[in-house]
Amino acid sequence: MHGTVTKKGNRWYAVVYEGIDDAGKQKRRWISAGARKADAERVLADLIRKKHEGEPLVVHKGTLGQYLTERWLPVQQSRLRRSTFDSYRRNIDLHVLPALGQRQLAKLTPGDLDLFYADLMAKGRLGKGSDNKGLAPKTVRNIHVMLNKALSDAQRKGLVVRNVAELADPPKLSAQHREDIKAWDPDQLCGFLAAMATHRFFPAFHLSAHTCSCRELVGGL
Repeated sequence: MHGTVTKKGNRWYAVVYEGIDDAGKQKRRWISAGARKADAERVLADLIRKKHEGEPLVVHKGTLGQYLTERWLPVQQSRLRRSTFDSYRRNIDLHVLPALGQRQLAKLTPGDLDLFYADLMAKGRLGKGSDNKGLAPKTVRNIHVMLNKALSDAQRKGLVVRNVAELADPPKLSAQHREDIKAWDPDQLCGFLAAMATHRFFPAFHLSAHTCSCRELVGGL
């Protein structure tokens, strides 16, 4: 078996030649590899290696949603803790299926997942009942971990050529937005000190209120 890489639109493909069909035409298999030529070359090399080693090059014909709900989740139910399985099922139902459920499993790309994660961060849950509130980076990373496991299983069983989740870029936990610090203005701080004048910790409150950092936060006293 031999092949090449080629670009159509914004996507690169690994194209493998699999002999001659009954009509005398060369049979080709196109495998989407994303937006980078290097990824397509890597996919092609992996396909040729598997062919030479006698591994089957079976590609799942269904959608990502069909694979997750009909093949992958049922197997996980007996292998995972109930809470973990419920979390997987909930994330698939609420987030993955509305956005990517109809995407062909074999044509899923790292770019698809990158955009999916970005939408989750910006808009949150899609579909009916969505409040357009973005999800926390930790939640999105949990969804990525789940998809990475599911697609790794699909690759191991020969349903896809590669695990595209390994090439995707989930958000870093450091992307978590910190709420702005809300400090009292001078009048609010003075009011607090007046109210606490008889408290046994008043000297500590008074000292803290007159440190440099505190005066800077409240704009000076």
